[in-house]
Amino acid sequence: MIDDLPPGLTARHPVEGDHPRVLAVLDRWWGGLKGAAGARERALLLPRLYFQHFAASSFVVEHPDGGLAAFLVGFLSDSEPDAAYVHFVGVDPALQGSGVGAALYRAFFALARRHGRRTVRCVTSPENTGSRAFHARLGFTASPVRPDYDGPGLDRVVFTLELDPDPASAPVSAPVPEPAPAPAQARGLRLLDGVYALEHRPDAAGPAGDWLAAVRAPEGLTVIRPAGPDEERWLALYDADPDHGLDVPGLLAAVLVPLAAAGVPVFTASTHHADVVLVPERRRADALVSLHRAGFTVR
Repeated sequence: MIDDLPPGLTARHPVEGDHPRVLAVLDRWWGGLKGAAGARERALLLPRLYFQHFAASSFVVEHPDGGLAAFLVGFLSDSEPDAAYVHFVGVDPALQGSGVGAALYRAFFALARRHGRRTVRCVTSPENTGSRAFHARLGFTASPVRPDYDGPGLDRVVFTLELDPDPASAPVSAPVPEPAPAPAQARGLRLLDGVYALEHRPDAAGPAGDWLAAVRAPEGLTVIRPAGPDEERWLALYDADPDHGLDVPGLLAAVLVPLAAAGVPVFTASTHHADVVLVPERRRADALVSLHRAGFTVR
């Protein structure tokens, strides 16, 4: 059901009997966020009906001893036939940072794609900075804080992610190569801060303001620079140990092949010391998983 959980953990769809188990861990897992009012708010967000009527689109993860390790409660929107919604997610604090939460989201994304959904939405409270950072890492776009979104005093941040079509359903014009093992020199990558845009300047005029890279060619200048609010957003990966020399073969290919196998678009720019590889922010999770499976560490 979920292929990339840490060893020993198992996943399944919930049953009605899981409802009291989930309620029992909420306050502890959230560290008492917002005190007694927060505890009541969280409990009210998870009535039993979610475990009765949305079990097929939800997941629970268990420790080897059967204890609850994580859960995701989601559903396919009845009002918006292209949308799916993640209602509530929780991960045992002892497992946070292990990839369990991201694995749950990837499983939900796959389920949504199978049902023809192209947009995933969810919300969190502005105080939950950990949740906000987590969703940003997955590629969600966050709204400004929306006052009274869920009622008086219940402000929310709304997250939206546009899913790419399921690669398995796309026509294949040529075999996709198997990911090549990464050379030892290239097993570390840095995810640079910020998000970037690609701009083409036919007049080849030099870039103004902040920019990451500029490549001049006969048809003009291509600039990689910080993205504006309405531009397509890219993330930049850079060799964690640059200055490896120009005579080491296969370094760029080792990065590009697993990304191609995962169907992740790329844009590259090479310097004297290393290569910058850009991937769409909305494909962040797919890109990082494919690189991890190819032997890379990304920090």
